Amino acid sequence: MKGEAHHEYVNGVRIRLVVGDLFEQGASAVVGFTTTFDTSVPSIISPTSVQAALLGKIYGGSQERLDADLAAALTRLEPTGRSLPKVGNTVCYPLGSAATLTLPDGRHMYCAAYTEMNEHNNASGTIRSVLDGLDSTWDEANRVGNGAPICVPLIGQGQSRIPELTAEVAIRLIAFSFLLRSQKGRFASELRIVVHPSDKHRVNFSEFQAFLRSLAS
Repeated sequence: MKGEAHHEYVNGVRIRLVVGDLFEQGASAVVGFTTTFDTSVPSIISPTSVQAALLGKIYGGSQERLDADLAAALTRLEPTGRSLPKVGNTVCYPLGSAATLTLPDGRHMYCAAYTEMNEHNNASGTIRSVLDGLDSTWDEANRVGNGAPICVPLIGQGQSRIPELTAEVAIRLIAFSFLLRSQKGRFASELRIVVHPSDKHRVNFSEFQAFLRSLAS
């Protein structure tokens, strides 16, 4: 059990907690963004962030291609009308919204805006905004995902500045949100929470296994 936890539920969906690289799972994935959908690494976005890994591993470091795909995806969203006086993107989209990038191989990258930037490009969010971002992601997966598995990293960590959202709280929040939405209708066969090897020590796999079982009762 060390290094992985999993449970399959009566509605046919499965939740797994694994150690690995989010972008080497061969599946669609959730990536945290801010409401301005900035992409510039490292001037605005941390080079150690999941978003920076998306830019490097999926887009080969091409910010131009990522920005073009984001611009196309964002046509489905309505800006708030708010403009931030800051370096980088200034147009704001609703907190908790999600924009979907579709890759040539058919995978989807669900860009969930669960944090906001201030005028100094410091990001912040709340547990509520994370839940809203997950809800929007599940809606997008229901729209385009065709029931395929979804991989989610330890969201709300690092530069997101949500101190109350520890790694242990994050994995439970993600799992509960997914299972609750799945009760309305099966939109993905599997939720795979992917913990980077450097964060493995922050998660108790045995306790999470017990938590997954408790969700079935």
